[in-house]
Amino acid sequence: MSVASKQLYIEVADTPIKREFGLKNRKHLSKNDGMLFRFPQPHYLNFWMESTYLPLEIAFLSNDGRILQIEEMVPLSTKAIRSRTPCKYALEVNRGWFKENNIDVGCKIGGVGINPIQKRTAQMTPQVPPQVMPPVGELLPEVPLEPQEGLTEPNPDVVLNLSFKEKLQDADLKGQDMVIVYGLKEREGEPSLTLSPRVISPPFMLEPDENGKHDAVVKAWDKSQGGWRSFIIDNIIDLEYKNEEIATS
Repeated sequence: MSVASKQLYIEVADTPIKREFGLKNRKHLSKNDGMLFRFPQPHYLNFWMESTYLPLEIAFLSNDGRILQIEEMVPLSTKAIRSRTPCKYALEVNRGWFKENNIDVGCKIGGVGINPIQKRTAQMTPQVPPQVMPPVGELLPEVPLEPQEGLTEPNPDVVLNLSFKEKLQDADLKGQDMVIVYGLKEREGEPSLTLSPRVISPPFMLEPDENGKHDAVVKAWDKSQGGWRSFIIDNIIDLEYKNEEIATS
């Protein structure tokens, strides 16, 4: 019996500015949120926690998303945390997330920002007829690949998804409507309530909540209701780009 992959919602730091800023000055990171640092090429990575208030852990990953090393990161520390081997990816999460989800060195991370999540029913292998084998020391000729049936790619231990914040920022740049499924906070003695899907339009304005949590609320035009609405990002259940077929009423 296969175990379901853990889900993690990430922001992707894939530019020099995003990587430099990271999670600095944040006072809140939702339980299953994190940040994936993606570099153009593998090299020894160094991280520190200057101006970072959150207790974090960092995992250094191989090119194919395998966890090579996990380290704790102390808030506001200027001590460098260094990868032991050249890496292209690093993943920051709340301290304790890996242990709580039974994720350790050797586990596989897949999804947004690393590699597509898919199963293969065949592996492509070169078929070289004996008569065209070259003399020793010469290159093999280019030949078509043929499938070798029966091999499958295992599911990763952790699947990365774009965070709702990341989706909203992307849609804002593209001027793209979004379909939001939103849940109201559970009141004492009452069940939680999930609202029917709504279509919201940019601009998507990210604001702190009443407790000062960074980018905790999004303000948007609710096309379904005809007015501006504020949504607590932690209460969003699902958020997808709007297809042309979806009605706005």
